[in-house]
Amino acid sequence: MSTYKLTPLEELRLEKKRLREERIIASQRLSYQLQYLNDNWGTMLTKGVASSVKSKLAETVDNLSSGSSFSVTPFVTKRTNPWLNLVMSNLPLIGSLSWKVARPALIAFAVRKIPSMLFGKKRKKIK
Repeated sequence: MSTYKLTPLEELRLEKKRLREERIIASQRLSYQLQYLNDNWGTMLTKGVASSVKSKLAETVDNLSSGSSFSVTPFVTKRTNPWLNLVMSNLPLIGSLSWKVARPALIAFAVRKIPSMLFGKKRKKIK
C-alpha cells in the first residue's frame, strides 16, 4: 500500500487555506468580543466602581471598629444600614438601568447641541 505524499506546492496551498480559516475565526471572535464590550461597557464600569467603593467602605468600617487610627466610642459597630447593603449589592444593575434610561436623553441633547456648537448662530446686526 502506497501513501500519497503532498508536493510542496500543495502543502503551501493547504497551509494558506488553514491560515485563512484561522483568520476568519479570529476575526469573528474579535467581532463578538467587541460587540460584547459595546453592549456591556456601562455594566462593567459600574461593577468595577461598585467593587472599589465597597472595598473602601468595608476597609473604613474595619478601621473605625478596630480603632486603628484614633480612639473609637463604643457606639461604632460593624453593622451597616441594610438599605446601603441593598444598594451596594445591586449597584451594577442600577447603573445598567440608569444608563439605558439616560442614553436616549444624552443622545438627543448631543444631537441638538453639537450642530449649534459647530456652526453657531449668526446674529443679525442692528443698525
